[in-house]
Amino acid sequence: MASVTLEHVKKIYDGGVVAVQDFNLEIRDKEFVVFVGPSGCGKSTTLRMVAGLEDISEGTLKIGDRVVNDVEPKDRDIAMVFQNYALYPHLSVYENMAFSLRLRHMDNEEIFRRVTQAAEILGITQYLGRKPKNLSGGQRQRVAIGRAIVREPQVFLMDEPLSNLDAKLRNQMRAEIILLRKRLDTTFIYVTHDQTEAMTLGDRIVIMKDGFIQQVGTPQEVFDTPKNLFVAGFIGSPQMNFLKARLVRSGNEYSVEVLGLKVALESEKCQKLAEKNVQTMDITLGVRPEHTTVRFSEDANTIKGTIAVNEMMGSELHLHVETADEGRVILRIPTIDLTPEQRAGLAGGNALHFTFASKVMHLFDPETEESLLF
Repeated sequence: MASVTLEHVKKIYDGGVVAVQDFNLEIRDKEFVVFVGPSGCGKSTTLRMVAGLEDISEGTLKIGDRVVNDVEPKDRDIAMVFQNYALYPHLSVYENMAFSLRLRHMDNEEIFRRVTQAAEILGITQYLGRKPKNLSGGQRQRVAIGRAIVREPQVFLMDEPLSNLDAKLRNQMRAEIILLRKRLDTTFIYVTHDQTEAMTLGDRIVIMKDGFIQQVGTPQEVFDTPKNLFVAGFIGSPQMNFLKARLVRSGNEYSVEVLGLKVALESEKCQKLAEKNVQTMDITLGVRPEHTTVRFSEDANTIKGTIAVNEMMGSELHLHVETADEGRVILRIPTIDLTPEQRAGLAGGNALHFTFASKVMHLFDPETEESLLF
């Protein structure tokens, strides 16, 4: 097992295109770290530099205490699982899993032990004699993971391994990877553009945009305290609502004025803002759809809107609400406690009143896009 350390790592392609900018991260031994971000953000390039499949333009990469910038991929003691499985179609499952061990001239008894043990862990023992064409997508992905397991590497690298699977199978495989990680107890670096995978799998998440790290933290940290507008909008589904608002300071007390609603901030937020000496200013207010509350009668502490779209999601409703000044706001409303009359009142075209509490507000500087509370 080993840690992985990236110090000021940079990747510049021919033509001066910079794919990864000044990447600094220490991945602890046996930690599961997820790189997440939109397409083109540099996450797969970073993973490929760790694997040795891309040269490092600048900076230092260490696996354990060893600098591996110029070490061949086969000598880095890593194993990689690709998005497209990369199985040999003419070989059986057993031979696909054993292939890298045969290249090492390992004896047949040890190969048999490793392959059958990995197959048992992954539940594919009954498929060892089959060819890849006779397997489902999920079974092929298990074989690809098994081929990595048998190598018993210091670090597992996974590049969007579930993206080719359907939604149901993706959920199942996600749970299996969590169980696999517990059994193997080694270092994982996992790349995905799917925030659900990132939130459920990672001990820590590295959120990337345009080659830069935007924030590193636990899933709960990046959800509760996003560092900037990009992170706030990227993490969470549906994405966070952003509203133009006014932050008003009175002594060391603060309040937010938005859509005719005035909400006093709680003492913890006030203290952070006062310590930064934040003055009265226009802000971008962030509120997650699940942190809004519908009111079925109008009062002074609500915002009025009109329901444009009602999406029935089973256990909850996603309401797209048009407001007077801010365009569309999305609300996530649990259905379990709604009466039939209340559900009928949430039909498209109907008026709606909603509100949200101070504790769920995220405050951003509209110019820098940085959080005022981070």
